[in-house]
Amino acid sequence: MLKIPKKIQYVLSSLQKSGHKAYIVGGCVRDMLMGKTPHDFDITTSANTDEITALFKKTIPTGLKHGTVTVLIENEPIEVTTFRTEADYLDHRHPDTIKFVDNLSEDLSRRDFTVNAIAYNENEGIVDLFGGNTDIKKKILRCVGNPETRFTEDALRILRLFRFASTLNFSIEETTLNAALKMAYLLKKISSERILSELKKAVMGENLEAFSPLINSGALKFLKIENLPNFKIIDRLKTEDLRLFAFLYFASSDLEQTLNILKASNSLKNYCKALKELLSLPVPKNKVDIKILLGKYGTDVLKDYFKIYEIISNENTASLNIILSEIISNNEPYLIKHLEIGGKELDSLGYKGSEIKEKLEFLLEKVIENPNLNRKENLKAILTNTASAP
Repeated sequence: MLKIPKKIQYVLSSLQKSGHKAYIVGGCVRDMLMGKTPHDFDITTSANTDEITALFKKTIPTGLKHGTVTVLIENEPIEVTTFRTEADYLDHRHPDTIKFVDNLSEDLSRRDFTVNAIAYNENEGIVDLFGGNTDIKKKILRCVGNPETRFTEDALRILRLFRFASTLNFSIEETTLNAALKMAYLLKKISSERILSELKKAVMGENLEAFSPLINSGALKFLKIENLPNFKIIDRLKTEDLRLFAFLYFASSDLEQTLNILKASNSLKNYCKALKELLSLPVPKNKVDIKILLGKYGTDVLKDYFKIYEIISNENTASLNIILSEIISNNEPYLIKHLEIGGKELDSLGYKGSEIKEKLEFLLEKVIENPNLNRKENLKAILTNTASAP
């Protein structure tokens, strides 16, 4: 028996007591069968949206067209969806025809993979019509029904297949894999945002190498993702942004263009651009070098640079991290705003326009080399001595 949280069980019981069939379904069941704690629970039911709405005090009409109502139990959102079948995926992504049914088996038969087509409630136990539990035990991903049909209906399922292979560390059944590669040209139909979302999830998996067949097939060339990345390096990185950067850095023939095609956020673009630049520069050798880089790229990016550089080069960066920590903990200046003198004071000393910026940059160079100079009187003296020098 699977342990269902009280709020989820309350929704199931409420539906069942009102004469409806109701089950948890999909990824939450899969995760529980794997011994994991699900992040989200989806409920499928024979009740229609009007019946769901009437049964609970607080609901949100999340997607009535698709039979989905969000039920709020103590402010926790729980998605409840009417059994349905789907047809006519004219854009290879969204069904143009949805039919609500009262049969669980029809609902399960429309789902993508057998491991995601399992339902459960405490009364009936596990309802597994397509061998999903067996596939979980064997760590295999296979489509429900005809693979080419599943991927033609919704091309996002192709990316989901490789993402699940990565995050669940499952292998892909041969017929399903061949169909995915055959239909992979349909990935161009998927929005860039959804592709990026899938890649972000995939790179956090322990089996990212599962993407090799998709990359080797040339299916991702439209994203400029053409090369097999160094998976061993990616596996040693911990955070999503750094793992995503490493994947794209190695796999893309044009990192900037890939990020543009994927419609990445400016923050992600800047992060990747900064790391790529840093990897092309000489390694900093001392505190001055690190302060200069710190001023241009910031603490977080520099720390991530040290992490990936150490793995790529197999050189220990502990000493560089110690220096970086010293700079931060000692509040040593490395930006113009850290100077004890500013533009207004330079203006009062007679400097104007671009000359002010030039002098502040000059003073920063001095202070980066010697933080003890960062006192107002010292900085004024430097300017005075420079001005009076022959």
